[in-house]
Formats: sequence, C-alpha cells, structure tokens
Amino acid sequence: MYEGEETGYQDNENDNKESPKQKQRKNRRTPSVQKVNDPGVKTPASYFTLCITGQIVSATFPLGPDKDYIFCRYELVAGPDWQLASGPQHGITQMATIKSGHFNDKIVFNMPIEVSYKSTSPFGWPQIIVSVYGQNGLGSESLVGYARVHMPVFGSRRQDEQTSSLSEAPILMPKCPNMIADITSWLLRRQPELKDPKILLDNTQCKGLSMESYGTLEFQLNTVMRGARKLGYNWHA
Repeated sequence: MYEGEETGYQDNENDNKESPKQKQRKNRRTPSVQKVNDPGVKTPASYFTLCITGQIVSATFPLGPDKDYIFCRYELVAGPDWQLASGPQHGITQMATIKSGHFNDKIVFNMPIEVSYKSTSPFGWPQIIVSVYGQNGLGSESLVGYARVHMPVFGSRRQDEQTSSLSEAPILMPKCPNMIADITSWLLRRQPELKDPKILLDNTQCKGLSMESYGTLEFQLNTVMRGARKLGYNWHA
C-alpha cells in the first residue's frame, strides 16, 4: 500500500515539474477541433431581393410645353422594411426640347434606371416619383408637374411585347388655392410647388390637394425577384 502510494506521489511530482516549453509542445500536438460548415445544411433565407431595370422614356404634352427645355428629377421611395442594395436612389435627366419639331411631339429622355432592393416584406413596395421642370430662354427654372408610378410586381414581358409593356403616368400640376395666389404666380411666371413631393405617395396626406393634369410621362420598367418563395410569398402573373 505504501509503495503504490509513493509511486503515485512521485508521478504527480514529475507532472508538476514539467517545464512550460514541454506543456506548449503537448498543446501543439493535440489536434484542434474546427467547425466545418456542412454544405448539405441550408440556412433559412432572411430576405428577398428585387432588381429593377428600365428607363424614363419620354414626356408628352398635348398642348405643348410652355417651356423651351424640359428635364426631370426622380427619386425612388420604398417602405421601412426595404433596404437599397445597389444603384442610385436619386437622379436627374438631361435637358430635352422639341423646338425643331411639332408642338405635341414626345420629349425623349431615355434616362436609365437600375437599382436593387432587399426586404423581408412586400409592404411599402418601391415607387418612383418624378418632378418635371422646365427652363425658358433666359435660364430660369420652374415646375411643370409631378408624376409617380409603382414598380411592376410581375416582372417584364417578352422582347416582342416590349412596346406594350410601357406604362404611363399623368403629370400633375398643383393649382393655386385662391385668386391672389393665382395672380402672383402669373406675375412671377412660377408655378406653385410642393415642399415635399413624397406626400403624393400617401393618399391620406394629399387629401384635399387641388391638382390638374398637364401631360403624361412614359416609363419602361422591368423587375426580377429572388428568394420570395423561401419566405412564404408565392404570387405569379
């Protein structure tokens, strides 16, 4: 009994007498366990993506524009669950004119749009709001009107049907609330403007706003959506 206990005591003393270098060597020899991702295990999707491509094609004024040059400022607006992944959210077109053509010819912009969104909910589907401005020969700018349109839900059509996939939105111009404001607008040669054009996207905020149609703005928009079915959203045309 005493001999066995003495040998065990001596072994414990030998273990305690190991130098730090020997302990480091033992730690190096022990294989480290690394977590390897199993390719067969699929992580659940947390969002879907929406890719938008297209262009602001042209503007048409049946009675002709009262400005020599026309250009547009556009902005993409989406709900709180939507995050812009790539592409510009704002933009401005070049100045276009029809001075050499007929008064009601199309004013062509062909402004390209290419953005990508990611979201967890279709609530707050992206919209585009466009502010149309005009410039006279003296270089002064004034508002012509506003236009807005939702991004398409069911993607795009075939190449042979692209001509019928164009969408039009009316160009709405705010009206003066009273006669004094109307006279002031005529004297200054400036149309009334909205402080925040985004109120046109909410029907509750633009209730009671007096506006009139001044022309049409033509869009060509296509969408590609990925990952919606993994989140339980399944709709098709």
